[in-house]
Amino acid sequence: MTTKVIAFLCVIISVHCGYDEWKYETPVRTIQALKPKGLRVFLPGDPRIKLFLFEGSIQNVNDTKMPSLFGDKRDFWGFGEKLKNREGWIFEDHNIALEVGQTIVHRSFISIGNPFIKMAVNGSNKDALLQLGGYYSPMGIFTIKVLEDPSAPGAHCPETATKVRGGYACAQEVIFEDNFDNFREDLWQIEQYIPFNHPEHPFVTYQRPLSPDSNSNIFIENGFLNIVPKLQQDILKQNNESIQTGSLDLLSGCTGDMCVMQATGVNILPPIVSGRLTSARFAFTYGTIYIRAKLPRGDWIYPEILLESSTKKYGSLNYASGVLKIILSRGNVDASSSHHSIREISGGPVLNAKCRDSLEFYYKKMTEGYWSDDFHEYALHWKPDSISLDVDGVNFATYLPGPAGLRAWLPPSCRGEWYKLFRNATVMAPFDHHFQIALGVAVGGTMEFPDGVKSGGKPKPWSNRGRKASLTFWQDKENWFPTWTQPGLVVDYVRVVAL
Repeated sequence: MTTKVIAFLCVIISVHCGYDEWKYETPVRTIQALKPKGLRVFLPGDPRIKLFLFEGSIQNVNDTKMPSLFGDKRDFWGFGEKLKNREGWIFEDHNIALEVGQTIVHRSFISIGNPFIKMAVNGSNKDALLQLGGYYSPMGIFTIKVLEDPSAPGAHCPETATKVRGGYACAQEVIFEDNFDNFREDLWQIEQYIPFNHPEHPFVTYQRPLSPDSNSNIFIENGFLNIVPKLQQDILKQNNESIQTGSLDLLSGCTGDMCVMQATGVNILPPIVSGRLTSARFAFTYGTIYIRAKLPRGDWIYPEILLESSTKKYGSLNYASGVLKIILSRGNVDASSSHHSIREISGGPVLNAKCRDSLEFYYKKMTEGYWSDDFHEYALHWKPDSISLDVDGVNFATYLPGPAGLRAWLPPSCRGEWYKLFRNATVMAPFDHHFQIALGVAVGGTMEFPDGVKSGGKPKPWSNRGRKASLTFWQDKENWFPTWTQPGLVVDYVRVVAL
């Protein structure tokens, strides 16, 4: 047995030596000295981790020489066990007696994202620990100040500011994840309604797909979620109807306030059929959300990649309870304003749709190509004292509340009775309660494209205050529809991590 253990460790050490250039930061580990005996180590979850080994030596109170971590001088070592109920790893040794004042010198080996390779060890054909890549953490020092009860609630759950509706979270824990290998009805609700009261008034209906293939508006393909806007007219003509004379009945599966509509005169049916998913069963307060996605391209298209209130704590009209835009882009390739083209991205908090122009958004511009050319990882860090945005690991926007809170951004004309609800709220209000994830694609509307913007040298075909906005948009189809070369939003994964 001893020979095998040494062989295993030699394999690990020799493999690691070729990977010193890895840019990987070991997650923060929580170490607990247990009573009457025992040691427990918690490693937060990371989907890349395939193996966790922890080793260490004990330095007594009066010892001056640093103990060794090599050979047979280690006091403990072993492999962590992956937790089944939540992301994370636990290493425990209940045979070691520890005392207050002792110091533990320790380090970890973490194998990342590579498969086991079968090899013979001492003549037996077993799965050895040969990995194609791994990382040794720097040596750490932990001084024992207290012996803890191993049966205490939350014994291996580090505290976090993150809250989960109907559950709990541990620091650095993955609390929500979908890689879209298939459609997870336990995670997502497909919305079906006419967004009549939507603050942005997009020219779309959100509908469940008639079939889950690539001709649908929502489908999974090759491990990617696809949400693709379609022409309402193409669907209606199958029943000899049109958006100017037909009707919509979305009551079967309706998830919104309005699901039935009859076209009457200038009030045509929404000309675009799109898709929208919400994490209706999952909501949280504070955390980091990562979304790897390829953005849509085409005139007057924009993605809905956001966090929206699930409690409507401060009301529902005009985003009264807030919206966090994880990433926002406009699909126009040749817009007269770079802020309204696919060359730039932005995002951040929206407190009140009626006064959105009073909020200053940060933008990040791509000097060559478009944000729709490839996948990028977009992240929003939502904390009790700040909101920040990253793209591909690089920060490009940070929003700080200031002494009077985020609500102080709004001018007096945007406050009124609604503003009084914030009197006893936190500085992050309205972003201090549970939010859910929303993924979708919208087109047109009255907020994301100001009047006067041109695309391809041609003016925006509708007025944001115009009664015939949807109709005039539709009548300009010959100009905008040919630009829809890549109208769909493609999502690789969504992950939420506790603070």
